[in-house]
Amino acid sequence: MYRRLTAALLALVSGIATAQFVPSSPPNEGRPPAPYRPGSVPRAPDVGRDLADIRARIDDGRDAGTLSRRDARSYRRDVHQVERLADRYGRDGLSTSERAELDTRATVLRDQVNVQRLRGSGRMR
Repeated sequence: MYRRLTAALLALVSGIATAQFVPSSPPNEGRPPAPYRPGSVPRAPDVGRDLADIRARIDDGRDAGTLSRRDARSYRRDVHQVERLADRYGRDGLSTSERAELDTRATVLRDQVNVQRLRGSGRMR
């Protein structure tokens, strides 16, 4: 009795597990390539312009002495991280949420640089 019950349970579980891991169709069947998918947008030139503007603000703050070398280096590193993320996201077209994330990261970074420039830094070198 237990053997039959165990065999029936194993057959049921293996059938369920197989159904979950076997795709019903090839991944790209009937869909256009990624950059042309509905809901995806081309890589955001706005983010690139924003990051270039942030780099200029960092350089201006460093030249004016309102950003320390350490702070400027840290902000440049942050800009580079957002650029790498934009490149990675942009390989197959940006979704709405990816664009929103990049915009948010750029806005936060710009605000941090502006606040630090307004405050000034006590460690100028």
